[in-house]
Amino acid sequence: MSERREMEQRYASEWRSIVNFMKNNTGFSISGIARGGSRALGTHRDDSDLDIIFAISGDPLKTEVYPILLRKLRDNFPNNTICIGSSYNVINMKLGPLRFDIKLKKLADLEEEIQRNRIIRL
Repeated sequence: MSERREMEQRYASEWRSIVNFMKNNTGFSISGIARGGSRALGTHRDDSDLDIIFAISGDPLKTEVYPILLRKLRDNFPNNTICIGSSYNVINMKLGPLRFDIKLKKLADLEEEIQRNRIIRL
């Protein structure tokens, strides 16, 4: 199997793991989750990351959600690099060679991007 196809399968597997974690283990009422960025659209390079975009009922602030989510991600995905981005707009997650950006958006913004086909709903 080609290295690129193998990498895509690993991204798909980890995507499912992260989505299941987000839905079942965060303690937040996830109202929407979607794949975003170039990997979701198939226009990626080999070194591109996968964007995971989600919304929470009530649209809480990132400053309230990210510290809790960061702690829970580190507990559930040990031995990986997981940190909040420098401008506090994303959680960067590196699972071995795979890279993910986890972004909180307001539900209306998430739905608008889905309508414009910029991201793909789960």
